[in-house]
Amino acid sequence: MKTLERLSAGQLFMMLYISRMVVNVTYSSYSSDVSSLRYGVTASVIAMVITFLMLIPVYFMIKTNKNRSITDNAYSVFKWLGTAVAVIYGLYFLWILINTISFFDIMVKNVVNPNTSVFILSLAVVGAAVYAAYRGIEALGRASSLIFVIITAALIVLIFSLIPKADILNTEAPAIENSRDIFKMIFNAVAKNSCIPAMAFLLPSTSGNIRRGAVYWVVGVYLSMAVMIFIIVAVLGDYLDTQVFPVYTVTAIASLGVTRRLDGIFLGVWTAGMFVKISLFIHLISLCVKRVFGNKAAKLSIVLSGTVVVFISTAVSGTNGMFNLLFDTKILFWFTLLTGAAVPFILGIINVSRKKYNRL
Repeated sequence: MKTLERLSAGQLFMMLYISRMVVNVTYSSYSSDVSSLRYGVTASVIAMVITFLMLIPVYFMIKTNKNRSITDNAYSVFKWLGTAVAVIYGLYFLWILINTISFFDIMVKNVVNPNTSVFILSLAVVGAAVYAAYRGIEALGRASSLIFVIITAALIVLIFSLIPKADILNTEAPAIENSRDIFKMIFNAVAKNSCIPAMAFLLPSTSGNIRRGAVYWVVGVYLSMAVMIFIIVAVLGDYLDTQVFPVYTVTAIASLGVTRRLDGIFLGVWTAGMFVKISLFIHLISLCVKRVFGNKAAKLSIVLSGTVVVFISTAVSGTNGMFNLLFDTKILFWFTLLTGAAVPFILGIINVSRKKYNRL
């Protein structure tokens, strides 16, 4: 793992786009009411505005303290107590990884192919991700550029293959009585903004136009989400209420030319996206460990994180109590709000206050 690594703004936001799309395509009845998707287009627009607002504290914090990452900011402000911030973020990123792999296990086991060895498949994906994380963020950025093109092409193919099967009469206009469902969708979308805490670590080592890249990322994520939701609702209609993974269902319905079903392509593309997200968040955990224990411990944490994630996610996916706790959207919402907005905002305010005090 290199000591100093830099990403271009394009590479960073392509990685973050892939990471968020992995979440979007696994929208499931396990963590939310799929019937709320009927009002997902409206919710996507509102969630996009909230996401823009959530970016402000991170950008504010970085600019008020010499372009430092959040853990460097914390050590600058709180000295050795900054360790607590590194621990909080490390636990958050570990939570996100276990959440992601657990969904992968459940979908492969119950929806895609019951005969597939879920543990072996997860081990293979995480093993590749560990190797990529060890090679460093620059190598992952280059790989993400290619995967981004593949995912974008697959998304376009999927949408155009489903348009002939869509029925506008299956969609519903938002109304006052549907406000509860709209709120659920917004709450769920904001809770899954794990890419914003990631930016608190990665933006200082990113070159290029960050603000423009952030705008493209937010608009791209929520525009893709809105289009995908609209197509799902228009294709499935009332059948939507019975689906566990609606996105996978429409890929099984879709066909293009000689390709009778696109679900196999979907699984391959989704697995590639999983590889990017897992690699990125394992790297983020290593940055937390590095700030507290040094570079050697950070290298070891990459392998250790991958091992822990595979075994815990396998156990969680088969245990109802832990499963329900892990996928509790309320806990995830407040954890994301803490790491993505509250901590950066507090550090930014302290940075400004210290500068004003030093000028007195």
